[in-house]
Amino acid sequence: MPASTSTITTSRPDSKDEATKRLRTPPVKETAPPLEVKENDFFWTYTEEPHRTRRQAIIKAHPEPYHLTHHKSLGVDGLDTDLPTALEAVFFDSLAGKAFFCTFQILFYALRPMFIYKVPFTEIHFINIAIQVLFDLFLVKTCSMHSLYYLILSSFLAGSLHPCAGHFIAEHYVFDPPETAKDPLTNTLIPETYSYYGSLNFFTYNVGLHNEHHDFPAVPWTRLRKLNAIAHEFYDDLPRHESWIGVIWRFILDDKVGMRCRVKRKEGGRKVGGWTEAEVQS
Repeated sequence: MPASTSTITTSRPDSKDEATKRLRTPPVKETAPPLEVKENDFFWTYTEEPHRTRRQAIIKAHPEPYHLTHHKSLGVDGLDTDLPTALEAVFFDSLAGKAFFCTFQILFYALRPMFIYKVPFTEIHFINIAIQVLFDLFLVKTCSMHSLYYLILSSFLAGSLHPCAGHFIAEHYVFDPPETAKDPLTNTLIPETYSYYGSLNFFTYNVGLHNEHHDFPAVPWTRLRKLNAIAHEFYDDLPRHESWIGVIWRFILDDKVGMRCRVKRKEGGRKVGGWTEAEVQS
């Protein structure tokens, strides 16, 4: 499969929808600041994370801190556990390293958060572990060890060199880095979240609609297509991926794409969990 299958598409030039004026405002006089790209370094910006429309209620309604912190602190070093560490960038930014990362990426996503920051171990965690152990024991007792092996290996495969696993890379890796941190036409931030609208969303709870998910985290996966249909003028012109298989292919084989192709911020955002009412409302 050619690497071009994962090329991010841009806005359609023939679009005449009146709603696209949001992305077609007259050029501003201010010159867009350059995006400093250093060799053997991450792409850095110093802006507040761009998804401004998240719902404050979910911060208090859901206790899962790592994923919510990813939403609130997208790309912030030391907070966003979806962001590769500097150690990963050094050791896996080669063809062999990227192939290894893609093969075992489910383990990176499972273990990396514990090395970034620790969350308090609460009663709900003990209950969860107890239920999982009891279920596994029941499964082995009533069936066999093969059933447990099946669940473990299928989970590994789903996060390895599997077509659906391409979404881990497709969501936030910048395959074609821009020359400026802002769109010179609109003075808006260059997107760093990318959606995929293909058929594999049927098997992955619409996780491919990732811009929609980051804009409205409280909207359930069953309503993300409806959200896109309602506000399509805000999403039609955003860059996207057309193939998760192509994403994996290009990520491994393209020497210009790798572990360093992420927008990384030195500061900003904050950790979700244990907030006061004033912090939630700020």
